[in-house]
Amino acid sequence: MYYAAGAAQNQASANMSMKGIAWGSSTAIATLRLKYSFSRQHLGAAKHFAKRADEIEVVATQVPDDSLLSQHRAYITGAVISTVAALEASINELYLEAQDENPHTMKGLDDTAVALLAQFWPDIERYPILHKYRTALLIVGAKKLDKGGPPYQDTESLIKLRDALVHYKPEWDDELDVHGSLERRLSGKFIENRLAPSGSLWFPHKCLGSGCAQWAVDTAMIFMSEFCRRAQIPERF
Repeated sequence: MYYAAGAAQNQASANMSMKGIAWGSSTAIATLRLKYSFSRQHLGAAKHFAKRADEIEVVATQVPDDSLLSQHRAYITGAVISTVAALEASINELYLEAQDENPHTMKGLDDTAVALLAQFWPDIERYPILHKYRTALLIVGAKKLDKGGPPYQDTESLIKLRDALVHYKPEWDDELDVHGSLERRLSGKFIENRLAPSGSLWFPHKCLGSGCAQWAVDTAMIFMSEFCRRAQIPERF
């Protein structure tokens, strides 16, 4: 999503100048500035990946060849990573939109809440994703998310799954640590990979199917909807 602003509105980055002649001999100069928000692009990518993975599972009448299996796995991992990227990009964008005093995305918040979001951003920029969301709700005076229930727990599990993929470490099947924890967290939340051969490890083989990809998309959207509802701001996805 693009945002544009004039110099007087104190919004965004990338410069283009436009000159106009005022009445008399003076010259007025206005500056148009642009910035692009990427969170919805990440979510759109995740939805595409989940759809493509499901299409492969539906049409596969037997175990696909290695090339198709690689494509299938790429779609699943892409969906998981992209959904978490969408969540992180969106909360970062929110704080920066507060600094820009964006009248569209900040609708519903009073001037004090917007100013505080902008003020605290430098201090929490490097905090974990969910901490940024919880802090934002605290700043605007909204009811906090229950860390022990949905949608917080599912979103935390999604982030842990993303972390396990991005920072992948192989584990023996009789010494499962991170992978065993993921199975306990996620087993039963979605349909297992329909292409996984019998006897496969739960993670990554049984876990990473189209059901997991769609669950990741749904989890991110439900979490964001609940966050926006509590903060009383427009939907961001």
